[in-house]
Amino acid sequence: MMNNDVHHSSFIIHHLSIHLVILCSLFIVSCTQNSEKKDNGLQEIKLDDKTRNADIIRIPVAGEKIDTATAAKIKFEATVYDFGTAKKGDQIKHVYKFQNTGKSPLLISDIRTTCGCTVPTWNKTPIEPGAKDELSINFNTEGKYDKQIKYITVVANTIPSETILTLSGIVARKENN
Repeated sequence: MMNNDVHHSSFIIHHLSIHLVILCSLFIVSCTQNSEKKDNGLQEIKLDDKTRNADIIRIPVAGEKIDTATAAKIKFEATVYDFGTAKKGDQIKHVYKFQNTGKSPLLISDIRTTCGCTVPTWNKTPIEPGAKDELSINFNTEGKYDKQIKYITVVANTIPSETILTLSGIVARKENN
């Protein structure tokens, strides 16, 4: 009986050893394959009828190197607009003009404002390198008084990913005749 137990234990150890060798080999091969993949954080994207907007946005993993030279870049003619003095209830409209000065298509994915009284409108399709475009802001002064400063955050596939625009002015408390 003892000889049978020794044989069984030897059989189990032999199989475990084989499984361990196989697992170690797979681990080494997978590590080697991952180390061969070098990525600078950006991908070249060819725009055609099949390219989706999501294909343009490349979100780097923390610690990943990014080639800022090939990224999309947004340059506004002006980032601050002072509308002066307005009356209560006026609709203040302003157009911020910009250009994609980068080497990749620019995609504005979102525009956030400080309140619902400030409504943005923008082109939601990719803007080619070198192309100019604009975004519009409509500020409803109803219920607003005195000095007003509205911050508009443009989120795009740029580095950094957010650009802050400012719209400011005074909303008169009383209507002047």
